Amino acid sequence: MVLSKGISGFDSFDNNKIEEELWKQSIQSFFSVKAEINFSERYSYNYHIIEYQNSLYLLLKNKYSDFYAVAEVIDDEEEYHKIPKHRFINHSEIVSFLDAMGFQSIEEKLLSLNIDTANPLITSLLQNLSKDELKQFSKKKPQNIAQIVFNDWKK
Repeated sequence: MVLSKGISGFDSFDNNKIEEELWKQSIQSFFSVKAEINFSERYSYNYHIIEYQNSLYLLLKNKYSDFYAVAEVIDDEEEYHKIPKHRFINHSEIVSFLDAMGFQSIEEKLLSLNIDTANPLITSLLQNLSKDELKQFSKKKPQNIAQIVFNDWKK
């Protein structure tokens, strides 16, 4: 797997991706949605808090690609206007459904990899990113792959 150019939103690049409406319809038809935040100038990711088999999960979707991830909600304070504390997981049933719809899941192991440019796996993952994106990362200092994919670092 290689991250696609423009995934961070720091560089404009037209990635072919599935319509966002299909993502929303897929989530709403298969899961009980407790809350959602949609893409905007403020958010470069989309997330849904869903209930599935009596447990709460967070579905994070990248704005610039078809990548998404599943996380287990750890601390549900019912403040659904912000992302709850969570832990990325590989949930086979949720992933199977969304992958069948054409979206691409990112495994927990990959998301939790620390950014280390001396690591050949990391440099391989980042090889397609633009110079502008890499420049922004040197300023923003993301700690792991999840922060790059979901632009989730403190500003």
